Amino acid sequence: MLDKADFFTLYQQLGLKPGCTFDELKAAYRRRVAELHPDRRGTDADPADAVRLQELTAAYNAASTFHRRYGRLPGGVHAAPRAPMPRAAQAAAVAPAAPVGGRSRRWLWLALGGGLLWLAWNGGLFDRGDEVAGDAAPARPVATTQGAPAGASIGLIGIGTEAATVRALEGRPVMENPQRWDYGPSWVAFNDGKVSDWYSSKLRPLKVASAHPPAAEPAAR
Repeated sequence: MLDKADFFTLYQQLGLKPGCTFDELKAAYRRRVAELHPDRRGTDADPADAVRLQELTAAYNAASTFHRRYGRLPGGVHAAPRAPMPRAAQAAAVAPAAPVGGRSRRWLWLALGGGLLWLAWNGGLFDRGDEVAGDAAPARPVATTQGAPAGASIGLIGIGTEAATVRALEGRPVMENPQRWDYGPSWVAFNDGKVSDWYSSKLRPLKVASAHPPAAEPAAR
């Protein structure tokens, strides 16, 4: 007879090897029960099959009890117990991650847009064509002295002012070439090193009497 603790013989009868999983044992046991059960074979049933079925069931129950008690089947490799996780790691594992809200993303885009706008204004990307109608100050007469460029005597830039005087009054431009100096949205144009035109924006006003040079008066006939 098959002793209920003779697990090696149990594995042989079920066509398994020590170290198989409990699910594999259960499936093989059910197939073998179907083969030995008297109801399946009818009048051709062997009386010895009932004894084999009884021994097989006893061994299977003993293996199941072993599995519940030790977490493995007899003859299998014993799994080393898992080291407990530190409490700090447990708290970090169960703590929900802080969601990235839409509000944070909106603030990020607003800050980025503001930075780009500041660079555009201070880099001279906007010209007089972007000035809103009505922003330009009305032209005013420019006080001059005999033989001096317009505005030089009162610390203002005028037509004919030397480039060195413009630099002394306005400082170093953002962008500079012989024909034009850019001060953010404002600019000064030169012809042979002397002021020939300008545009003064309210966002960065120049030291001039008006937003644009006054129109030249027609010569008297």
